[in-house]
Parts: sequence; structure tokens; C-alpha cells
Amino acid sequence: MKRHFLTPLFIVISMIVLMLAPLSAQGMMEQPVEQRVVSLSPNVTETIYALGGENLLVGRSDYCNYPAEAEALPSVGTLYNPSLEMILALEPTHVISSAFVPDELLFSIEQANINVLSISAQETFEGTYDLIRAVGDVIHRQSQAEQLIGEMKAQVKAIEEKAAPLSKVTVYMALDFGSFDSAATGDTFLHEMIEKAGGLNVAADGLYWTYSKELLVEKDPELILLSPRWGESEDATIREFKTTKPYSDLKATVKGFDADVVLRQGPRSAQALQILFDLIDGER
Repeated sequence: MKRHFLTPLFIVISMIVLMLAPLSAQGMMEQPVEQRVVSLSPNVTETIYALGGENLLVGRSDYCNYPAEAEALPSVGTLYNPSLEMILALEPTHVISSAFVPDELLFSIEQANINVLSISAQETFEGTYDLIRAVGDVIHRQSQAEQLIGEMKAQVKAIEEKAAPLSKVTVYMALDFGSFDSAATGDTFLHEMIEKAGGLNVAADGLYWTYSKELLVEKDPELILLSPRWGESEDATIREFKTTKPYSDLKATVKGFDADVVLRQGPRSAQALQILFDLIDGER
């Protein structure tokens, strides 16, 4: 009787030991690698902070200035031409970039066995949520990403409902002017933001962030939303715009805005939409 009882018991114990031993060995050999993230884009940096993953950041670009504590991180250079050597020196496990970073640089980073995610979602406002989800996936903050998106969608809906019954204001958003005219054309998320905020974008027929001076003068919008130039004050940029031909021929009101909030597609995009609504509403 004892022999028949102990034999199956011995087999069960042996199976448990055999099952546990490989798991323990595997756990010792494959400890989770601590994430070290370098962000090459300001909106990515903002998103990582908004999702509570700031402890994972080990580097940033020169343009990553929000929140303020991000500026304490080592910078790897400009948004358009970061330093490969500085990136590699930080020993990141992941590098997250925008579409502005050269493909050759991203390829070199990948060749160093570093995970690279390049996010380009500038065609639609919905792309803002895609960006947040993509960053959340990389840093394992999926639930936080969905919570943030839900909060933003509620804010956006409230602004759209305020704007819907109001008369439309014709708007042109100038991102640069002079020798090269850059604008919020119809294939950009900024176009959708103007429309959601109660504006009628006169550059909706433009493509690839460029618009002609001739068409702008012909359409003569009621409101120009002008992005301050890098290193210039809002007032200085407005003065220059108003005194430069052919923009000086326009009858429109010219207003500046906080480019860091409005132009960065990310966690503050609902706040940016409110800014645009207030600027447009002031022209009614």
C-alpha cells in the first residue's frame, strides 16, 4: 500500500521540481533590462512626462524644454541633426524620434542594437492620439496613455460644441514667411485644429506646409495667426510681418500664439485647441 502511494507522490514532486528549476534559471539569466530612453522630439518628451515615464529618460534634444525639469537632462543636439556620438554615449535601450530626424542617423542608431521608433502623425489631429499610444506602448504605460487620451477627447469635444453654433472666421496660420512661406495647409493636423476651433482655414487647398503669397493676398483672411520666429519675441515677429510686402497689404488682424503649445502635437493639444478657439473667438 505504501509503495503504491509514494510512487505517484514522488512523480508529482519530481514534476514540480523539474517545472520550477528551468523557470528559476531562466529568471536568473534573463532579468528585465532597465529602459533607457533618449527622446529626439519635444512632443515625445512631453508625452513621456505626461505618462509618468520621466524616470526612463536619459537624454533629449535642444528643443525639449517642457516640462522645465526636462532641461536638466543631457542634450544630444538639435532636433534636425542630433549627434550620434552623444546618443550612443548615453547607452540608451530606446530612441524615439519625430519625422524630422534624418533616416541615415536612425539607421546608424539601429546598427548599434538600439530600438528606434520614428513617429510621424502630423497629417491629422487623430494622429495626436496615435502618437501618445505609440509612446505609451514603448514605455509600457498603455493604461496611462488611454486615460490621457480620454481626458483630451472630452476637452476637445467641449470646445467643438462651443464653436459649432458660432459664425466662422477666415484664418491663415503662418509658420514662417518671407523667402519661404510655411502654413497650416489642408494636409496637416493644424488645419483640423483651426476648423475645430471655429475657423475657416484659407490655406486648406495647400499641401506640404507651403502656401503662395499670391493666394494669401487674394483670399485676404480676417485673421492671421503668426508663429513667433525662433529667438524672436512675438511682438518683433508681428512687426516684421506687418511691414513686409506683400503681407503689409493684408487687412487681417495679426495675432501671435505660444508655438511650443500649439505646434507640438501631444499631451497639450487640447490646451492648444482652447488657445486657438479664444484667438478666433476674439475676431467675431
